[in-house]
Amino acid sequence: MAVEKKRGSWQLQSGQYLGEISALCFLHLPSSFSFPYLIAGSGSQIMVYDLEVGRMVRSFDVFQGIRVHGIVCCSSTDCAEGTLPSVVAFNIVVFGERRVKMFSMQVAMGQLVSVSLTLLQSLPKFANWVLDVSFLKGSVSGSNEEGDCLAIGCSDNSVQLWDVTTSTVVLEVQHPEKTLLYSMRLWGDNLQALRVASGTIYNEIIVWKVVPQYDASSLASQVEDHIDQSNLFPNCVQPHGCQYEASHMCKLSGHEGSIFRIAWSFDGSKLVSVSDDRSARVWEVSSETKPSEKLGEPIGLVLFGHNARVWDCCIFGSLIVTAGEDCTCRVWGLDGKHLQMIKEHTGRGIWRCLYDPKSSLLITAGFDSAIKVHQLHASLSWGLEGLAETKEIDRTIAYTTHIPTLSEHSGPMDSKSEYVRCLHFAREDTLYVSTNHGYLYHAKLLDNGEVEWTLLVRLSEEVPIVCMDLLSEPFELCCSVEDWVAVGDGKGNMTVIRVIRDACTPKLGFALTWSAGMERQLLGTHWCKSLGYGYIFSADPRGTLKLWRLSNHSAMSCNVSLVAEFTSSFGIRIMCLDASLDKEVLVCGDIRGNLVLFPLRKGVLQGTEVASNVKISPSNYFKGAHGISSVSSVSVGRLSSSQIEICSTGADGCICYLEYETDKKTLDFTGMKQVKELSLIQSVSTDNSSVSELSSCHCAAGFASVDFIIWNLMTETKVVRIPCGGWRRPHSYYLGDIPEIKNCFAYVKDEIIYIHRQWVLDSERRILSRNLHIQFHGREMHSICFVSEGFQPGVSGKHSLFSGSSWIATGCEDGTVRLTRYMPGVENWSASKLLGEHVGGSAVRSICSVSKISIVPLTNIPDTNGQNAAMENIEAPVLLISVGAKRVLTSWLLRSRKVDKKEEQHNITGKSNKVLLQESCSMSFQWLSTDMPAKYSSAHKFPENKEKKAGLAANVSSAEADGRSMSLSSENGKMELKSGIKDKYEDDWRYLAVTAFLVKCAGSRITVCFIVIACSDATLALRALVLPYRLWFDVAILFPLSSPVLALQHVILPTCLPSEENVQIGGLYILISGATDGSIAFWDLTRSIQAFMQLVSVLDVEKFIDCQKRPRTGRGSQGGRQWRSLGSSMSKNRLGAGSATVKSGEETDHNLLDRVMDGTSELLNDYESSRTASSQATDTASLDSEVNACDSSSDICEISPLYVFKNIHQSGVNSLHVSDVEGCQSPEIGFLYNLISGGDDQALSCLRFELSVSASDSEFENMTLDVRKSVTQLGNSKNFIHSSQDKNYWIRFLNHDIVPSAHSSAVKGVWTDGSWVFSTGLDQRVRCWRLEEEGKLIEHAYLIINVPEPEALDAKACGRNHYQIAVAGRGMQMLEFSEIQDVS
Repeated sequence: MAVEKKRGSWQLQSGQYLGEISALCFLHLPSSFSFPYLIAGSGSQIMVYDLEVGRMVRSFDVFQGIRVHGIVCCSSTDCAEGTLPSVVAFNIVVFGERRVKMFSMQVAMGQLVSVSLTLLQSLPKFANWVLDVSFLKGSVSGSNEEGDCLAIGCSDNSVQLWDVTTSTVVLEVQHPEKTLLYSMRLWGDNLQALRVASGTIYNEIIVWKVVPQYDASSLASQVEDHIDQSNLFPNCVQPHGCQYEASHMCKLSGHEGSIFRIAWSFDGSKLVSVSDDRSARVWEVSSETKPSEKLGEPIGLVLFGHNARVWDCCIFGSLIVTAGEDCTCRVWGLDGKHLQMIKEHTGRGIWRCLYDPKSSLLITAGFDSAIKVHQLHASLSWGLEGLAETKEIDRTIAYTTHIPTLSEHSGPMDSKSEYVRCLHFAREDTLYVSTNHGYLYHAKLLDNGEVEWTLLVRLSEEVPIVCMDLLSEPFELCCSVEDWVAVGDGKGNMTVIRVIRDACTPKLGFALTWSAGMERQLLGTHWCKSLGYGYIFSADPRGTLKLWRLSNHSAMSCNVSLVAEFTSSFGIRIMCLDASLDKEVLVCGDIRGNLVLFPLRKGVLQGTEVASNVKISPSNYFKGAHGISSVSSVSVGRLSSSQIEICSTGADGCICYLEYETDKKTLDFTGMKQVKELSLIQSVSTDNSSVSELSSCHCAAGFASVDFIIWNLMTETKVVRIPCGGWRRPHSYYLGDIPEIKNCFAYVKDEIIYIHRQWVLDSERRILSRNLHIQFHGREMHSICFVSEGFQPGVSGKHSLFSGSSWIATGCEDGTVRLTRYMPGVENWSASKLLGEHVGGSAVRSICSVSKISIVPLTNIPDTNGQNAAMENIEAPVLLISVGAKRVLTSWLLRSRKVDKKEEQHNITGKSNKVLLQESCSMSFQWLSTDMPAKYSSAHKFPENKEKKAGLAANVSSAEADGRSMSLSSENGKMELKSGIKDKYEDDWRYLAVTAFLVKCAGSRITVCFIVIACSDATLALRALVLPYRLWFDVAILFPLSSPVLALQHVILPTCLPSEENVQIGGLYILISGATDGSIAFWDLTRSIQAFMQLVSVLDVEKFIDCQKRPRTGRGSQGGRQWRSLGSSMSKNRLGAGSATVKSGEETDHNLLDRVMDGTSELLNDYESSRTASSQATDTASLDSEVNACDSSSDICEISPLYVFKNIHQSGVNSLHVSDVEGCQSPEIGFLYNLISGGDDQALSCLRFELSVSASDSEFENMTLDVRKSVTQLGNSKNFIHSSQDKNYWIRFLNHDIVPSAHSSAVKGVWTDGSWVFSTGLDQRVRCWRLEEEGKLIEHAYLIINVPEPEALDAKACGRNHYQIAVAGRGMQMLEFSEIQDVS
């Protein structure tokens, strides 16, 4: 762990870097080990992995601020054959930019493997970038051991020789064609055999070697004059006293772009190169020098297939591996045939690939920080389509068979031919097959590759079996299992067959047939595992489910009776179902993406209720959970005594999570995961350790195009791929406890049943971790914020900070928002969760966490219970707000669960980090709401009137109404709904910054999250999200602005000191903005917020339709498209008119300052019918003409700045942070604040100001705004500025300090707590500053970080005198700043 230059008793330490993987290298252990170790370079550190157990052994910092570009190793331990050394030593060379370091790495081979690293030599800084390093044999000492010399290839097309024993450069050879290189690769183990392949900036490869030269005056000789040539390599084959020169071998041309990587074959006869032109080329290289060769040599074999630039390649034997920017790794044969494509990374692509022929392991690593492990030969075998015979590959058996009656029919197939209708696995060796002629077969899969068929039953009439379902139950005899098979035929009859399976042959118990519907109306039969074999459902095309009870079971028969009919409100065919017996809920998914919930009373099931054949209506539903795509599976899990969790999968490639409150009958959408690699997800499987928690599912089975795929959701890797022709064919699959090594899949093609079975026994189990390093964002991050665990519900308040673990939310350029956990003391980030994506993958520019809540006492509301009662039991929701491109604003709500486990294990990294806590808390955010403009909307303002009413207006939009807006205005004491007007053009603005805070009405259950967002069109808007109804309102426009705002902060001045940590009585709301012109503005939001809260408190918000919402992502799934419009009848409701009037006429003069520009503006919003969910709506209606006749303008309150400080910075203000000063907190005396800002001018600014509430309301009318400055740098204004105000507070600006060159490049992130200031900039440094009493900044420590191009910084205080600092950019890194403990 790197430590900074420190001063005093504080120190700054660098923690783990989480970012791009830039180098890979194998450590080949003694032959007794099946798998090598892996060394990966990330940032300035290298990490050592044990591939067999799939965990990181240790990490080491090797550079400071320099990225590791390459790692080369050679073994330095010789041991006798058959003996196992206790310690294996390796010489490791790590290079990056112009630096090269040589280390000795010792691997202790005891029961607990330990790795240590010792620095041997740090080579002096080279004049050019180092592109490759190779170990050479031979030295001045006369030994012939490997590792005595280093050949170092540089970007000026030269090679330098470093003697390890003397620590000097003994030789430098420059190629005559001196040109800049993009890549270079060395081959050979001694100087005589050394070959150099140089990829030039002219898209050519120059191949050359080093040869002895007797003519000392040769121009090609670049040997330094001071080197004694008589002592160079006396034991090598070169003559004594010779010099060396570069000998040109050949020039390879053909690439049309920059050459990024070159790889030599093992024998040096072939070269593989990859380029900017999206191709790879294979070249034959002769060992003979051909000086006469010119341009126009034969072009090598071209490998086309990548869709973007190709970054890396390797060649071993007959395999070539390439990896590129399109996030694919492709395997090729030497003949150019494309063998396999692997796509498991995200973002900017795969940067490194590495193949080990001994273990057949392929390693890929990329920008997304993931290191993936693939066993290449097994996956290549699956790439052979249409296996015609039985093969056994790593316990994988491929069967081909057909039904016994197939031979009876010949000729072309038609609807009356015999063919397979349905397949269903019962277990790994049992398959049930039903046919078009009504046959039901039992197929036993034998280990020798044969299939044993048994005819169980044939339906009485020759009718096709159209549906089949199966339920397996343990039989009374321990050695047997009974299968309950339900089939439905084309005549509407259902047949239940009881089959007893033992070690020998299946035995038919009984077969019971009854009429379950009309002809061709029985389309589905469904068992429910929670109900057992006593109940079965049948489904018809019109959304009706019939529940049948099977009673009076005997060995040969049972009785059947109809219990209930469940009718869906959508009238669409039910595809899947699950039930919770103790919660009495039945959940169904239909073919059009809807989820329907029915009450499932125990009295109905048991027959104790009087009414027979009960018809049951839905208790709740969710329209369009999977858009218009079919729901393929649904499962129910218990969350608490009154909550169940519903997990559904669908043909839109999404997994949806919902929560159902059984008491309130409310259904909430809590989250969604889109598996982009699957176009249809059939089901998900959960880990056995957490069956009750559906969110822990770790494998998804489904289809992508023509392939059946099992996808690991934890490691984001494809574990099984079987070409089958797609999901429309009859198919079935069966997954064991570890789907990676226990899976079966069967499908029908051309009347043949293909069965693939991989079933590794527990005794032979040996599964490799497929993801060694945590998968993170695949692109640059622009924002970061801590989410304190102390705010989690169920966690014991303040003391939870002492655990030291932190959750960090990050927003990325690819539109993803992630939540990542950092554990101090553990050499890895412990987990990273993908919360979701912005609509359309639009970039996330800013993110903020909202946890503290302020109470607004309202004077117009009679307080029957007293405000003190209202203060009790306030649950402050913790929100995450993210904004970005295309003006997308997304809110997330914290959901926290306690997971009772003895140890928290198997996190996303694939290793088992054992946390010594009996109870760990799992933090996650659920998607709450998304607000974005309609397709043609704009945030621009249009001047209309010069006299502006300050009356409150709100732009109401339900998040699911596709951004279509409604407004809520107040005129003359009456409230009515208005609709906006459509703008005539489209824009592409983006949100640049956001800040938010929670406000609650005293005595009301309504909580409002006020959000201030800065847009790139130089507008600032105050929005409101009313909870729990998820209604969006436009509250105010902040005006005027001369340039776009890049940073926002807010200050809430409480009227009294808070009694709880997260609750305070809010009195004053101040916004601070920093713009691209270097100015900082202060805005007063108090009156707008108070007026809005007054209006919302009396508004009957419950009558607004809280439309059911889901994120608008997924293929073709927009959360349901057909909504009923919010008609004019809503606007006719009497919403308590007169009880809460906004006196706009009285407040006009006070709301706008004298400095307001000429003309004001009104916000004209798009009108597209606000579409919200309704209970029975399937059609779309337009608003009535009387709504169109309404006044189209929506009055949005305008707020002018209190004061604008110009030229705080000479250019853009990139970051702001404000903090109060401890010990200076009193509403009467005043609150002292420090505002820190950082800009493009490389400066840090500290502005200190004081806020205080007036002593009494009697001074209300005569109060003045006091703006004082003690430093002249604030501008050309006078020292005292008075502005007539009627506010009951004053603000005083005390002093201002600027550090002109705080960083050597633009400052991108700042943070302060009033005592310390942390800053980062593009100079790749984090600096710690002490904030003195007068606002002076004194630098205390700095550290060079691993994050290239830092974009954001956030920090958190962990206990006393200890801070965690997180920096994000191209990757993320944690630093710790703490006071050094006195040992004495």
